Amino acid sequence: MKLRPILYSALCAAALAAPVAAEDLTIGVGGTATSIDPHFYNASPNNSIAMQIFDRLTERSASGQLVPGLAESWEPLSDTEWRFTLREGVKWHDGEAFTADDVVFTFGRAGDVPNSPGGFGGFLRAVAKVEAADDRTVLITTRAPSPNLPGDLANIAIVSRHAGEGADTTDYNSGKAAIGTGAFRFGEFRQGDQIRLERNDDWWGGDVAWDNVTYRVISSAGGRTTAILAGDVDIIDTPAAADIARLESTEGITVTSTPGLRVIYLVSSPLMGAPMQFVRGPKGEELSENPLADVRVRKALSIALNREAIVDRIMEGTATASGQWLPEGSFSYSSDIAVPKQDAEAAKALLAEAGYPEGFQLTVHVPNDRYPNAPAVMQAVAQMWTRIGVQTNVEALPWTTYSAQMSDFALKLLGLGNATFDASSMLINVLGTVDRERGLGASNDSGYSNPELDAMTAAALTIYDDAEREQALVAAVKVALEDGAVLPLYQQTNTWAMRDGLTYEPRIDERTLAKHVRPE
Repeated sequence: MKLRPILYSALCAAALAAPVAAEDLTIGVGGTATSIDPHFYNASPNNSIAMQIFDRLTERSASGQLVPGLAESWEPLSDTEWRFTLREGVKWHDGEAFTADDVVFTFGRAGDVPNSPGGFGGFLRAVAKVEAADDRTVLITTRAPSPNLPGDLANIAIVSRHAGEGADTTDYNSGKAAIGTGAFRFGEFRQGDQIRLERNDDWWGGDVAWDNVTYRVISSAGGRTTAILAGDVDIIDTPAAADIARLESTEGITVTSTPGLRVIYLVSSPLMGAPMQFVRGPKGEELSENPLADVRVRKALSIALNREAIVDRIMEGTATASGQWLPEGSFSYSSDIAVPKQDAEAAKALLAEAGYPEGFQLTVHVPNDRYPNAPAVMQAVAQMWTRIGVQTNVEALPWTTYSAQMSDFALKLLGLGNATFDASSMLINVLGTVDRERGLGASNDSGYSNPELDAMTAAALTIYDDAEREQALVAAVKVALEDGAVLPLYQQTNTWAMRDGLTYEPRIDERTLAKHVRPE
């Protein structure tokens, strides 16, 4: 990655100069973790907590580099065989020894957790067989050449067989099965309120600064700013764009940020059925066909948008307008995919060509406590679409409700953190035809299906040559965008604010990890 962090510092003021407690850390976060089960839901708030309690075979640095985790080394034995050598002496939180058999158990569980709204099967799609050669050696056989395997496995939290066998998600949420090898032990989980963690003195990864950590859910961006200014919390994530200048100029507060991997995008359901309750004719009448199933309608909706205006006026410079789902400098970003230019007249013409000269009525959905400024962004989108004849109403819901109902929506706003650090995360998990056996479509709640795109993606990910693989992925991205499978809006900038006396290296994956917060 070529992304570089930007660090802003401020001088310490008397009002905010009280030293941070050496033992305890309180973090104010905007996103709500819906479970402690690390395989239940592939969402950033959940993953941020899971990364404190559980470790992975491979890990990512703040800048996105792949580094050793529970596996101290790995190597391909052939095009379809890998050997992972595990760290010696790692213990679970209850004192049991970590072994290769725990990895075998994890791989059997991670892709198939009941009632998961968006799981991790896509990261294990290539795995045909996993074996424990001995306590410290894991042998993985893939269905086809899989050069991305080590990077994919940085997304799979390793859980213990002895605690997890027979356990379900509620057992992890209660703490009964939440036995990890990570820097912190489970303390308490109160969904939508707070999560408490306790230091693991035996963590293999080194010293951890905090005896106790509390993650406080503060869904309002303004509320997080108030909390950090009042000294109620030590660090916050995703401050409101309008508050950043104020925080930067406040003595005793440090702001740190970096361009991020997360793309904010719109996705529509091309299917009949439940979404039709949110799609009506121009006078509110029922429609026999779903307009969103027509690629011309999806293209019209895209070119009706002024992405640059959204970034400038609503995101206030804390995002970058985009026509694709990866930021510049990342693997499989394409410099020849431009940000779509707004063209309202061309959008109206496309709607007329598709059979909707008078437009139609559309209700769109957005989470009100998940992504910075998302409701305001969606309101701006609705105004732009209404101007071309698509009368758009916005419904904003809390993330816990929103995430459970997404498959019912006609069109919605979402974010993707691009956890594979290339185009494949979107292609496999969001746009892949839902197929549990093949590990496709784990987060596909729109019903989109394009067999040609699936085949292009699968072929691209068997190519070991980096340049050839990148070229093949870019070709797949172009097919998806031409089909209007998703409408990218912008890439977020990841920002944190903290009291003086703390340091935190900003992460391009936006995770807020207590284990990496340090006294200055």
